[in-house]
Amino acid sequence: SCSNSSYLSGSHVNTITLWDTVQALFIFLLSAGILGANVLLVVVVNSGRFSKYIHSQPRYLLTSLASNDLAIGLFVTPFAFLPALYHCWPYGEIFCQIQSLLRGALSQQSAVILICMAIDRYMCMLHPARYHKHASKK
Repeated sequence: SCSNSSYLSGSHVNTITLWDTVQALFIFLLSAGILGANVLLVVVVNSGRFSKYIHSQPRYLLTSLASNDLAIGLFVTPFAFLPALYHCWPYGEIFCQIQSLLRGALSQQSAVILICMAIDRYMCMLHPARYHKHASKK
């Protein structure tokens, strides 16, 4: 934490190096890329022009995965910017716990969605007639 007494007393010299700036810039660009790409994916997958080519189950799963990644881009990645610059956690203990919980939960949710996508594709390949009949139900 940046509020430790050893940190505040000056025994910890805080100089921002070129490498720290590069890391922070990379984190910023990564956050912007995550946000932009996932918003674009949600819009394209759910647009009327492309939704006729994708069945509803894969479209829901893609939208869910993109929304989950969007949450990572909004609530997890941007808060790594200052720690990359200052080599400490400036947000406090409670926010550290919240970040840890969000990072773990959103990562596990991504894994579960990917497993569901794999099962969906497997069922589509294994039983195509039954899958397409089931997928076309309104």
